[in-house]
Amino acid sequence: MSFMKNKKREILLTIAYIIITIPMIFSMYNSVPASDDFAFGSRTISDNIFLDAIGYSAWNWLYHSGRWLTFFFQKLINPLNTYTHLGRVYGIWMICVFLIVMALLMYSLTIIYAKIMSNSRIKTSILVFFTIAILFTTYYYVEAYNWYIGATAYAIPFGLLMLTLAFSIRYEETSEKKYYVGLILSGLIPATNEFLDVPIGLLYLYIVFYVYRKNIKDKKVIVNRIIPLIVYVLCGISAVFAPGNFVRQDGYDVHPSATLAIKQIIIDIIVRIKDILLHHPLALVILMIFFVLGIKSELTNKWYEAIITIILTVATIFGTIFPYVYGRAMTTTYLDVRMQYLVDYVLLIGMCIFCLRLGMNANGCGINKVSKIIKIAVGSFACFVILVVAIHGDAYKKIVPIDIVRNRALIRESYYFWDDVIREIENSKEDEVVIVRKQEPEWTPYFLYMGIVEEDVYDESFDTVYSSRVILPNVYYKKNDLRIEYIN
Repeated sequence: MSFMKNKKREILLTIAYIIITIPMIFSMYNSVPASDDFAFGSRTISDNIFLDAIGYSAWNWLYHSGRWLTFFFQKLINPLNTYTHLGRVYGIWMICVFLIVMALLMYSLTIIYAKIMSNSRIKTSILVFFTIAILFTTYYYVEAYNWYIGATAYAIPFGLLMLTLAFSIRYEETSEKKYYVGLILSGLIPATNEFLDVPIGLLYLYIVFYVYRKNIKDKKVIVNRIIPLIVYVLCGISAVFAPGNFVRQDGYDVHPSATLAIKQIIIDIIVRIKDILLHHPLALVILMIFFVLGIKSELTNKWYEAIITIILTVATIFGTIFPYVYGRAMTTTYLDVRMQYLVDYVLLIGMCIFCLRLGMNANGCGINKVSKIIKIAVGSFACFVILVVAIHGDAYKKIVPIDIVRNRALIRESYYFWDDVIREIENSKEDEVVIVRKQEPEWTPYFLYMGIVEEDVYDESFDTVYSSRVILPNVYYKKNDLRIEYIN
């Protein structure tokens, strides 16, 4: 009977996953190479792909960015390395990357929730589903889902960060060496990305020296736990203090201020939380579900655990975007979509865990079963009311899968337009290519455009490794001059 109940639950969850992901996969399927893809796909250092990856990583470390390990793998496995018309293959490639990140998140969240909810009758699979649901239905991140460079520079490292945390928990639980090796290896790429090297150190310290503080029994154990941290710190230093970061910052021609950066980050967090709570009712419903599940778990935790969750979430966000906000002297709440992806994922996961712990805190206040039933009933009714209001006020149209379905014709039109532009460039026998079109399709947040704009002429020399002025499609396609014109 229990087996059938579990089987039924898993089938229902599988169907629910399909419902929320199929529209996103449709959007990714309609992807085209864009922006930095062409720089990473060009062989400007060596015709040998492995040597070219090494040289590209070294050049960027010196002149553009410190993400040397990420750049190496991005160059090595770039789908544009084939030098053929990718067409739908590019979209399939993006779907594969998305599914890999999704698998990393699901596995990691399963381990994390299993630790939080030990001995609970609430299944971790339910908690994982609702976390994935809030991540996939609240906002869409085209630069992390539809773009090879964005996905491999932001989504994959974040997935590996979560995997590092999961391996850290598994090692503390089992003492198996494979998890120890795993947490070091999986942490290399996050630690060599300037936006994740602080979070990985902070969260690793929290798990090892706070959550599992009872495991620290002698100096040998302490040294054993510090070794991965030293590796992360060294990797972080190699990324943060790379000469290329300073060269890149000089190009922005700004005067950074740590005080203003901290103030701006606080504003960013507040504005985003406000937007989630006021304009995304489904997200609010899911957060209430976490609170109710916390009560239903019949578990308790220390009152300060929820506070620690808030502190960790905020500190992780600060560590993630401080280099970005400080380096560019940001004074508005605008963040590049790929950076907003990181902020929102950390924020939403933190909010889910906070609401879960809040529900568990209610159990620790001496609430009897009748009171619990009342609280669950009130919470369920509140969720129902929020959904009714959302449907009545058309707020449901902001739910990502629904909005993608509503915009499916425009997404498809955008793909065919830019795929045709790429095909014309590839087939042109001219050294100077002018693409002429009547007009560009309307903008949609579910499609990442190739990046060629009418205002620019793409004429970088063929030995250009990376340009901060324009993207490099002319270098990739070996065209002396490339531009697009729109005529009425």
